[in-house]
Amino acid sequence: MVMGHTFNDGGEKDGEDALKMLAADPHTARFISTELARHFVSDNPPPALVNRMTREYESSGGDIRSVMKAMIYSPEFWSKQTYRAKVKTPSSWFSSTARALNADVTISLPLTQWVGRMGEPLFLCQPPTGYSDKSETWVNTGALLNRLKLRTRVCERAPRWNERGLGTMFGDDASKDPQMALARAVDLFLGGQIDPATRQTLEGRLSDPQVLQARLDDLSSR
Repeated sequence: MVMGHTFNDGGEKDGEDALKMLAADPHTARFISTELARHFVSDNPPPALVNRMTREYESSGGDIRSVMKAMIYSPEFWSKQTYRAKVKTPSSWFSSTARALNADVTISLPLTQWVGRMGEPLFLCQPPTGYSDKSETWVNTGALLNRLKLRTRVCERAPRWNERGLGTMFGDDASKDPQMALARAVDLFLGGQIDPATRQTLEGRLSDPQVLQARLDDLSSR
């Protein structure tokens, strides 16, 4: 007996019927819709979006592809309030960094240790629900400091990981023009979007003699 329903066909079919009953429950539709919206949109997804996804789940018989389509084509998905509202987990952050650098990275003990220091030890999450999707889990002093430290290590190793090197990625002209090098970095790694205050801070360093004398692929200058 599950939630007041009796299944007595015997064997595996009882389990399958129970799972189908649970999948069709309205509470399941809302729970799954909320979890998907929290993962892809924001820590506190708009109720209107969750409601729309829930209705799509129920009308499609639990078709996740249809639910995802309803989410992506919803106005809330593209709103300013939810734009870049999510914070990547440590493992996702490193994967994105390696992909941006076209790096050939092997999963090694030091790498897994770094991800663990940032708060996400691989395969060691105690709750069966997995690591949290909320920003508050990953945005704290210790985790951000370790992200900064790992970012420094990534910059030191980037030429060895990436056969092309930063100089080739940015272009020869950028190696002679700090302003152009900054612009290329923003385009390549940040999609051309950066906070004005951050840009102003970076531009303020471009006149630093140490920056002017540095080469993009010179490890000693990092």
